[in-house]
Amino acid sequence: MVRERAGQGEPTRFGGRCRSNRRLGLQGGDPVSGPVRAGYLVQNRTTDPAYCPAPAVPVEIDPATQQVIDELFLRLQGACGAWRQSWPNQKIMDASKLEWLAEFMRSGITSMDQLRHGMRMVSASKSAFVPAPGVFVSWCFAPEGLGLPSVEVAYSQALRNSHPGMEGRGKWFHPAVYHATAAAGFLSLQTLPRELGVTRFEQKYLEQCRKIWHGEELPPVPVAQLAAPGKSITPEVGNQALADLRARRSGETQ
Repeated sequence: MVRERAGQGEPTRFGGRCRSNRRLGLQGGDPVSGPVRAGYLVQNRTTDPAYCPAPAVPVEIDPATQQVIDELFLRLQGACGAWRQSWPNQKIMDASKLEWLAEFMRSGITSMDQLRHGMRMVSASKSAFVPAPGVFVSWCFAPEGLGLPSVEVAYSQALRNSHPGMEGRGKWFHPAVYHATAAAGFLSLQTLPRELGVTRFEQKYLEQCRKIWHGEELPPVPVAQLAAPGKSITPEVGNQALADLRARRSGETQ
């Protein structure tokens, strides 16, 4: 290890590396005498000549879309008595409208039926507070709007049909319930605590519901997972079976 004189602007070598005792500066290596704020570094950025922040591009909102958002917010004000907690003034409300619209675009909200169903869920929640945009979007995709069972009902069927003893014997409300169960994991639903199991199943179930909302057709339930058709059992058939069993037992005791 070679160490040359330090403290006079000459380099100091450690293990073959050359380190200068001159402090790194912003402008051509000018020394920095003290701590530098991050804001100053950003304002005086010169290390990357090609650096140029992308300008904000305004997005035009057509009048029809603006009307839909305005009417939705009016309905939210009517359904949520404490709406001023979220929108204390017009400026904040206008900014919130843009955020809600952006969330709709990111999530694929494309129909008034979805928004109407979201509002029905708002009313059903009986909460005085405005839901977060993401929560409202999840309500727009809720299975009830498609005529499917609720998450709780679907989870109960998934838990029952995922039991090993129900293999090939389960009946499914809809392919969405089966595919959500398969995605969540048959074994996982049996072993996870209920709270975690419901959360995992709900995520997969709502994914299937979104596919349906977007017009995608789900694959049918595999034949191997369907209950085999059996003979219809009537009271007469059951009584005859009991009579035959009694007769056999009587013959065995004689």
